[in-house]
Amino acid sequence: MVNIIIVLLYLLSFLLIWQFVGYPSLMAVVALRAKPKNKDYSFQPFVSVIVPTYNEEKVIEKRIENLLDLDYSKDKYEIIVVDSGSTDKTADIIEAAIKKHEKNKPVLRFLKENERKGKASAINFGKKHAKGEIVLITDANSIFDKNVLKEMMPHFKNPKVGAVGGRYCVANPENPLASSESFYWDLEYLMRRGESTLDSACLFHGEINAWRKYLIDADTQMLSEDLDMCIRIRKKGYKIEYEPNAIVYEPSAITREDQVKQRKRTSVGTIQNMFKHWKYFLPPRDWYSLLIFPSHKGLAMFSPFFSFGNSYFIYHCTGCCNRDYTVCFDFANLCSNICSIDIFKIKIDQRRKDKIDNLSILDSKNYVLYLAKRISDLACMEGFYTQEVFCVMGESRVGKDVLKLKIYVDYPPFVLNEQDIPKILKMYMMSRGDELTGI
Repeated sequence: MVNIIIVLLYLLSFLLIWQFVGYPSLMAVVALRAKPKNKDYSFQPFVSVIVPTYNEEKVIEKRIENLLDLDYSKDKYEIIVVDSGSTDKTADIIEAAIKKHEKNKPVLRFLKENERKGKASAINFGKKHAKGEIVLITDANSIFDKNVLKEMMPHFKNPKVGAVGGRYCVANPENPLASSESFYWDLEYLMRRGESTLDSACLFHGEINAWRKYLIDADTQMLSEDLDMCIRIRKKGYKIEYEPNAIVYEPSAITREDQVKQRKRTSVGTIQNMFKHWKYFLPPRDWYSLLIFPSHKGLAMFSPFFSFGNSYFIYHCTGCCNRDYTVCFDFANLCSNICSIDIFKIKIDQRRKDKIDNLSILDSKNYVLYLAKRISDLACMEGFYTQEVFCVMGESRVGKDVLKLKIYVDYPPFVLNEQDIPKILKMYMMSRGDELTGI
């Protein structure tokens, strides 16, 4: 049993290290060793840029001006704004922009949905009216670098390429919370470059993704429709390229509540995709299903359970509580006249004095409370503050009443003389007139 637990510990530790260190390092090496791709900038297919909107009156005018000013042949792309029942002045601003630029290229078009049905529905509605063989999806609050189309479109000269994603950069790095995401996106940049070289990028950003119009429709039932589209494109045998020179800027979440909401949506969407496409991943049939998706997205869904599993096994194997090993004593055959003591926990802190569950014998409550209090007093005498004391007691063995006791003192660690514990036990038990054995 111990050997199995040790193997599981090593396995869980390896998976955690692989997710956060091994895989990003491998993709970084692949990316840095890759030869630059030769791009034919004269290849300029017609592109339909689709912008779903909902109550975007504060940003839509700036967004339209940004898209009209891209460094790409003006007669080679169109801009389609799809509004999903906005209740503010978004529609008025778009119509004013159309009148202002009606005689200029590229063509600016406006489509309306009567009600809000989500981004995937807006994408499908815009795609239905798109004239381009390539569609590029973006957000209303994003800003493109001028070279986005110029850098992305040459990839489609290769008929094996089904989609191309660009690079996301935080548009509000002056905000401390948004700035903290910079390292994450730098890591994503390296991983996607490596993945694109090895096989295909795991996914593209919802703020900037281009794909062949005839390949797919967006699934309106999926929370992460961009990830779903990537998997479906790869399943059809097409590659997903990553173009780091096609840069999109978008503000990151500036409150923890928004970040949590964003991460929750992403996580649920990823789990949806894992269930929807499990037959593609099992058995794996290419580098994408064997290595890229499991390492980039799959492990991220299981890493909390891996961490919990590691903590659980370490707790039971070493007697440690949380991350700080303090003191652990194991007693057997300590006293008679005690039987059938269940497992329970005592917690001592500033807010709650004690919490005891599943006690079979009322006397054992007084006994353990005294013991916990005594240990706490000893810690305080040594100048340390004891936040928590955990006690775990076992059950009677066949033919002989046995008490097993483990004591954990956590946050911060302190040194306790092992000889003090039997003395405390003996003093207390003898005061009750009980006989004590095994000491």
